Amino acid sequence: MTSRDRQTMYISIQVAVQRTGLSERVVQECVVRELVREPLTDADLAQLRRIRRLQELGVNLQGIEVILQMRRRILALQAEMDRLQTMWVPGGGYWEERWQRLLPRDWKDRQDPGGL
Repeated sequence: MTSRDRQTMYISIQVAVQRTGLSERVVQECVVRELVREPLTDADLAQLRRIRRLQELGVNLQGIEVILQMRRRILALQAEMDRLQTMWVPGGGYWEERWQRLLPRDWKDRQDPGGL
């Protein structure tokens, strides 16, 4: 079960048209291009609003498709960076442990001579 399946409120295309200010044809085209999926959810409404803003800036649907793909990729990369950063917490984590194995045993003594 995906997070989409757990959402209970679905939105019709007609309601999406009213809430986003897009025409029914554009919303249906977005479904066909898989920019949003039916049944529509609140997340899809947010996506449709992004699409409307991009159209207002003069971007056509082909350009919007590319922009939204790049946005998804950026968000995925940010999530991956966050995940990797949590692994590299000083004093813990997988990478810290591996790094410590590579250092000479007296490394800490060399960094802080005299315990200062």
